[in-house]
Amino acid sequence: MPGYWLAVVRRLALPALATGAVCAAAMAAALVLGDGTSWSGAAPQALAAGAVGALALVAVLSTSTVASAARTARRYGLTLGPDAVALPSVREVRIPAIEGRTAFQLTDSVRHVVEKDPVLRLDEITAFGHGTLDFTLRGPSDTTVFVQVRVTTGPKETTTVVEARPAATYKRLDAAACWAVARVVEERVAQALRAETADGGAAR
Repeated sequence: MPGYWLAVVRRLALPALATGAVCAAAMAAALVLGDGTSWSGAAPQALAAGAVGALALVAVLSTSTVASAARTARRYGLTLGPDAVALPSVREVRIPAIEGRTAFQLTDSVRHVVEKDPVLRLDEITAFGHGTLDFTLRGPSDTTVFVQVRVTTGPKETTTVVEARPAATYKRLDAAACWAVARVVEERVAQALRAETADGGAAR
């Protein structure tokens, strides 16, 4: 939890500086133009106002974000860490190559698992093909999460990459929604691939 909070604070640093600059400029203008204070006399109060504005922004947003992320982590049975801040959230599953299975077949298996999973709350599949699966989910707090799954098969290894990002592209903090969804999808992908491995072994 402390690691996640620190990561959130770092993510808020630039917006906080911008807010502080605006507050400082507004205070300086009010003192100089309204009270006739000199610029040098107004500077200390303006800087103090900027610092207060920046700290207030960080305190409010970090507290609400961490509280929401903690609820998300509990809901999915996960441990919150600094990696939950990164967007997009990327997970990877690697297994030995499955004999007789194409990327399309493996992607189809993942699609079936995702469609049937009540935890993921599938909204819409937007792309499905050879090694490609894109879909949207209703994530925590009804956040819409866009997920991309890419399956690559090789002679020795099958690699699946899961990438989750907010459907609203302007979001820079999502209270761990994409991270939680990516972790769950990663587990479902591993489940689907294990089933394919078992089926492939039984077929031999």
